Amino acid sequence: MRAAVLRARGRFLAMVLAVCMLAASSGCTGKSKPPAEPTELTIACVNQMTFDFFYRSALESVYPNTKFNIVSMEDPKYINPHLDIGVALKEMFETKKPDLVILYARQYRYVADAGLLRDLENMAALNKFDLGTLHEGMLDKVRNNEEGKLYGLAPLFHSSAVYYNKTLFQRYGVPLPDQNMTWDEILRLAGLFVDQREGDDGVRGFTMSWATNNPFDIMSYIAWTEGLAMYDKTANRLTFDSDKWHALISKVIAAYRNGTLIADKDATRKRDLFAEGKAALTFADEYYVTQLKRQKQTFEWGLLPGPVQSLDPSRGGYIATDSMFAIPAQSSHPKEAWKLIEGVMSDKMGDIYSGFEFGGLPVQANGRAAKDPLYEVFYRLRPVPQQSEFALGVNEKNELERIINDEIGAAIADRKSAEDAVAAIQEAGTRLLPDRR
Repeated sequence: MRAAVLRARGRFLAMVLAVCMLAASSGCTGKSKPPAEPTELTIACVNQMTFDFFYRSALESVYPNTKFNIVSMEDPKYINPHLDIGVALKEMFETKKPDLVILYARQYRYVADAGLLRDLENMAALNKFDLGTLHEGMLDKVRNNEEGKLYGLAPLFHSSAVYYNKTLFQRYGVPLPDQNMTWDEILRLAGLFVDQREGDDGVRGFTMSWATNNPFDIMSYIAWTEGLAMYDKTANRLTFDSDKWHALISKVIAAYRNGTLIADKDATRKRDLFAEGKAALTFADEYYVTQLKRQKQTFEWGLLPGPVQSLDPSRGGYIATDSMFAIPAQSSHPKEAWKLIEGVMSDKMGDIYSGFEFGGLPVQANGRAAKDPLYEVFYRLRPVPQQSEFALGVNEKNELERIINDEIGAAIADRKSAEDAVAAIQEAGTRLLPDRR
């Protein structure tokens, strides 16, 4: 759900200005009494403009007379997904010595694994801040590091759900889904719509409006849900030749062969077939609710959590966190930095966030959004733990995607067997790996 995360990040930037204006007047301090107000605090953030527009008012409501010195992280060396950002982040921590950092997900995972952050579990306990009031999914997500510790907190999160067209299910006599669905169950239900055609457009059982619907994307999202990694970091090898990957790829090939899945012929001219009433199932993030409401669909639709993991149906979907607030291990003002985090994570700020239809969901487990019938489904699942991504350059990643699409495509067209396709992906992909001898 890479495109969804990027979309959500943009929406977040569009709305927080209004949030901070409200926060400045309403106040958003935490539960415990703040320590004496510091003269200055150093905060690392994407850049000064972002801080001024999106964070300053909220943090000034905690410390109105404190000067915030901003360390900018807008240089590509800190944020480019195709670069090794670790060296630059470590150097910044050592030379700029920030008291508080506001990080994107990839930045957070690196500095957490590098031991550069303070454990916030202890900070919360000392300040009697009840972490149990926050969405377990967000807490799991930020604990997804090598030590499994709570090194950061995010005031908002993004999540996915399975959307289904009730009208199409009823029209074609297909039983409505009534439980959390795994990918196997989604593909089985979608397959029941294969022979249902309406004019030239037809009806699809399953589609993704925000992705290509090509083999690589479908395969990647199923693997994400099942917690199946493409790469073994310890052995520095791809894992496509494992039994689990062979079963997954074979499943994808079969779904394309029988027409359950259909690749987009022209990704630049994508249509939202679900919103048009031409697809029975899709999965998308929480903002899709707003999109469907605004478009005033003529069909009935519903929501279920998921897709869920086959081994543990309490986990699944896609949960993402941006703007994670964390305290460097070497912070000179950890207590004061915690008060800023406490303010951002307060119930009052959660209520403010709940008043917006975009930007993500507030993390308060008992807040307004979590009780809303349209949005409570996004709070039900916890994320599937994920391994760190393996280091491939942008060209190598693109080449691996091409190899997978070509090999699976050949198997779909019966030009080779699933076994041969898997072997070819493993062999050709291995040549792209960096030599770590």
